[in-house]
Order: sequence, then structure tokens, then C-alpha cells
Amino acid sequence: MATKTRIATSVLLLALLAFPVGVRSQERLPDDDRDLRHGRRTFRFDTFGDEAFWGDTLKLHQSIQGEAFGGVGPGLSPLGALGLGLKVDVDALPRPLERALAQGKVDLDSPATTLALLRLN
Repeated sequence: MATKTRIATSVLLLALLAFPVGVRSQERLPDDDRDLRHGRRTFRFDTFGDEAFWGDTLKLHQSIQGEAFGGVGPGLSPLGALGLGLKVDVDALPRPLERALAQGKVDLDSPATTLALLRLN
């Protein structure tokens, strides 16, 4: 009897694997673009209520500023921020800045550049 149960279970599992149920098609639905834009806005502008932790407790802003700009330590350059995993919304950059970046005219090793980019939001 145990052998019949094992065979039946195996057949059932194979059948389930052969016919996936509820798989979404690769077609884009009308709401996909709207949902994507909403998600990007959320992660770009929402602070998730943790400003007190990053600012008051860790004083992250002072580490980013660096001693030369009223903070502590060496500061954080754009390249340093990218190295830590910061994501950049290139579409949010002003066109003149995009051109300057492409031409290598922006100092990506300077905390001053990071502060200027943060002021652009």
C-alpha cells in the first residue's frame, strides 16, 4: 500500500509541476506603469518616518557634510555614496548637470558635490 501511495503522490506532484496555475502572463497591464511610477516616488521621497534615527541618533548628515562643511570626518563623496549602494535617479538631474557629468566636469570625489546634489533633491 505504501508503494501505491508514493507512486500516486509522485504522479500528483509531476502533474502540478507540469501545469503551473496562476502564473501571470508577460503582458504588461495598464496599471503596471502607474504602479511603477508610484513605487519610484515612494522610494525617492518617502522617509518612512526614520528621520530621527538617521539624523538625531546617528547624525548621518554630519558624516555626509564632513568637517570642511561643519560636520565630522572626511565627508562623503558621490563616488563614495555610490560605492555604499546609493541609487541615483538620473532622470531627476537637470540636463546641464547630466551634460557636465558626461563630459567629466563634475568632481565626484568631493563631499561638496554630494552636498550640492542633495540640495537639488
